[in-house]
Amino acid sequence: MKLFSYLFLILTTFLFYFSTGCYKEKFYEGNDIKLRFSTDTLTFDTVFTTVGSATRSLKVFNDKDMAINISEIKIENNTYNQFRLNIDGIPAQKAENIEIGAHDSIYIFAETKINPDDPVSISPFVIEDHLIFTTNGNEQKVLLEAWGQNANYVTGKGKGKQFLTTCDMGTMTWDDPKPYVIYGSLHIDSCTLVLPENTKIYIHGGIAKSNEGQFYYDGNLFFHKNAKLISNGTAENPVIIQTDRLEQKYQDINALWSGLYFLSESKGSILNQTIIQNATVGVYLDSLASVTLNECKIYHIGAIGIYSRHADLKATNCLIADIGGYNVVADYGGNIDLKYCTIYNNNKEDALVLKNYKCLDADCYEVETNKLNASFTNCIIYGNNADELLLSNAVKEDESLFNYFFQNCLLKVQDITKDNQYPHFFDNTAECINGAGDNNLFLDVSKYDYRPDTMAIVIDRGISISNVNTDIDGLPRDSAPDIGCYEFQK
Repeated sequence: MKLFSYLFLILTTFLFYFSTGCYKEKFYEGNDIKLRFSTDTLTFDTVFTTVGSATRSLKVFNDKDMAINISEIKIENNTYNQFRLNIDGIPAQKAENIEIGAHDSIYIFAETKINPDDPVSISPFVIEDHLIFTTNGNEQKVLLEAWGQNANYVTGKGKGKQFLTTCDMGTMTWDDPKPYVIYGSLHIDSCTLVLPENTKIYIHGGIAKSNEGQFYYDGNLFFHKNAKLISNGTAENPVIIQTDRLEQKYQDINALWSGLYFLSESKGSILNQTIIQNATVGVYLDSLASVTLNECKIYHIGAIGIYSRHADLKATNCLIADIGGYNVVADYGGNIDLKYCTIYNNNKEDALVLKNYKCLDADCYEVETNKLNASFTNCIIYGNNADELLLSNAVKEDESLFNYFFQNCLLKVQDITKDNQYPHFFDNTAECINGAGDNNLFLDVSKYDYRPDTMAIVIDRGISISNVNTDIDGLPRDSAPDIGCYEFQK
């Protein structure tokens, strides 16, 4: 009887031990833990025309032979309060100590509610966030992305993704009054893209990370060899290519997307009355590409306004200003013809760079040259530096490979004319002005107003060019035109 009572006491104590939670399952504690997800991106790609909601699911796997404990699952920012979660059956924006058994899984459901009529400050074109999973000190992320406005999302989901569009050597016209949103990188090949007046392209960029762990600027529009762009903006209704962040505080921010790229042998693109802003590089021309820019504004750019590498560039009545690096670069030769352009630099780099070579090694001991032909007529090339021109001829004993001429231009040069540089620089100019004098050049640079001030030295100092009778705003030029893209209206 005493033995039975003793055994009963042991059994009762044993059951009490487990029933009070004193027993703890052992969890895998290695910091090499990697959760596996059913997808790396939850995309809510429904385009709402009225208030609506959408739900997506994510499955989280534990591939270990032991149970794991996820110490925290949460939404990283939820700046716009657009995402709601259900974590393993529990509605919550954040959960802690979520257990997954060995070779088991859990479900997470995410919901978004969109009102496309909300302003972009509340509901941007592309809403991004992350689900953060912290396990044994190891952090993993799943991207959340949703479309916040009623627009044409031409690339579908794709932060850091590449998309190809073709029309079999035909024409594709973007004539919907709603804006076109590019998310990721859009490649256009075997196609002519036509943009009617008032077309708006908003590009969602930012920093992305490649599979190799390299960081780069996302948000690109590429035109391949058999593709070209015809942009038909007008002075009243220009075509606009810019960031998708339309809030006022982003209007003059640069490097919010990567740029507009015309790849090798992409020929025949013409951009009329087109505004390109907020990019890292405004317009990039690769080898043997050809682009014509008429009445275009390229500003609020992070690195280079126009980069032409062994290519053909023509620009008339264009503004290239508020650039973080170089305004215009002609690299590795090519053909450059600029008329009535205002190239204004407000940083330590040069406004204009002319080179006729490329480096074949890291130290540039070996180079390969290509002939440069560069012509500038009625252009302002000016800025804060003593010299706003950088000339670099790899074969100075052969000037036939380095041809440049400035006609009726406002320039700013000083050291470039020294004996060890280009002492005969002014032999390649005619009727040019060096320095702006004592009067203001522009109305208000702080407000990006590059129209000539009332006493600006560029007024009536240009040379008449046939078939160019108006300025960048479509206003008439007189018989004694002004230098630069704007004509002072008397």
